[in-house]
Amino acid sequence: MADSDREEKQHEDVIATQNTSLENEAAAERRLVRKTDLLMMPGLALAYFTHTLDRANLGNAKTDGFEKDLGLVGDQFSLLLVLFYVPYALFNIPWSILAKKYNSARVIPFAILSWGACTMAAAAAKNVGGIMATRIVMGAIEAAYKPCEVYYLSLFYTRKEMAFRVSWIGQMGFIAGAVSGLISWSVFQWKGSLKGWQYLFLIEGSITVVVAIYLYIFAPQSPEKSRWYTEEEVRLAKHRLEQDSQDQDKAFRWEDAKKQLKHWPTWVFAFMALMYGVGVASSSNFLPTMIKRLTSEATTANLYTVGPNLTASVFQVTICWLSDRYQQRAALACGTTVISLIAWIFLGTLDLVHQPQVGYFLTYLITFATFIPSNLVPAWLSSNTPNTTGRAVSLGLNYMGMNLAGIISSLIYRAEDAPVYRPALITVGCTQAVFIVTALAMRQYYVSLNKKIDAGELHCAPGMEARPEYRYAV
Repeated sequence: MADSDREEKQHEDVIATQNTSLENEAAAERRLVRKTDLLMMPGLALAYFTHTLDRANLGNAKTDGFEKDLGLVGDQFSLLLVLFYVPYALFNIPWSILAKKYNSARVIPFAILSWGACTMAAAAAKNVGGIMATRIVMGAIEAAYKPCEVYYLSLFYTRKEMAFRVSWIGQMGFIAGAVSGLISWSVFQWKGSLKGWQYLFLIEGSITVVVAIYLYIFAPQSPEKSRWYTEEEVRLAKHRLEQDSQDQDKAFRWEDAKKQLKHWPTWVFAFMALMYGVGVASSSNFLPTMIKRLTSEATTANLYTVGPNLTASVFQVTICWLSDRYQQRAALACGTTVISLIAWIFLGTLDLVHQPQVGYFLTYLITFATFIPSNLVPAWLSSNTPNTTGRAVSLGLNYMGMNLAGIISSLIYRAEDAPVYRPALITVGCTQAVFIVTALAMRQYYVSLNKKIDAGELHCAPGMEARPEYRYAV
């Protein structure tokens, strides 16, 4: 009896020791994630803040006589947007490859500094040719940010933590929209030697340059190269990321890149980005213009963009937190897109001249719901791409699709359809419907693969032979 008691006591001690060890490891992991958040998130959030300020400020400038001052006529404003989005789409993959080879912590600050300089240079434009030149160069440089950002995050966070972090950064886009609206409302009333839109470009470009310097100084290249991590934290960081990737080295493998481009889901994700990207670009570039039809004062239209942007900021972070909490990417992306689809179509079909309150409410729905897929889908794609070279290439292609959508958006808002732009708004609704169908089909595809792995029909997820417990995100 005494021996039996001793064995039971020893067994309980072993279990208690194991539980304590697991609790200590979980606590250490929480401390590591908090430290990483403090090192990474402020700089990246500020970077995306400036990215949105500088990319979308033409929508604000348009309400201040920007077109008249530079001699833009007819559809030349739309052409200006198109000329931005062409290099903005084409340079996503090259920038992603540079981030893989030379580290995002160095590539991102360089890009930010460059587009900040372009924004300030745009204030000196005297004609159509001058502003077009600065926007083409800016499009090629700003193409760096989003694919490099998501790839950079994937080197520090697990796939279960990605969506919330991407959304925290993404919500700064809404803050930027609100701040840009406030800055525009203020400077467009100034009576100085420059035009209001010129002051807008100079102020926003200067903010961007300061952020680039901050990020260059403080952004960690990796846990191993950062002075802020202890040896134990470096070990834990490596262990965490090994659960999501087959490799964590810096080498860019062309064989992996070619293999990823031959993998058909890579192109489906790019197509989904093209579909939801039409709404994203439309909201970014034309929200002040759409609100302008609801008010008689041009400067007030900029002020009215503040409310929708701030509300969208809160909703985006909440929905993406729920996505991480319940590990549901497609369901939440599609659910919110249904809301924005309805709002876009209503905005194009209802008589809002006599019901401006309804129109303004629709802009709230559009702003918060349209952008959700642009945060969840890249996180979903990154989660289901097991090697880092493939991840860099697929993210570049994904953002290429989303940025090509900016060209579609720029072309469908024709001058002859003003002020309602009914064909454009209905087109946006249709592209979002196609995205919903495609995303749900991809979700079902991954659910089917996970079932085959569980049933033993597949030994493991392709590319994750060393991690048979790996399952695809849905």
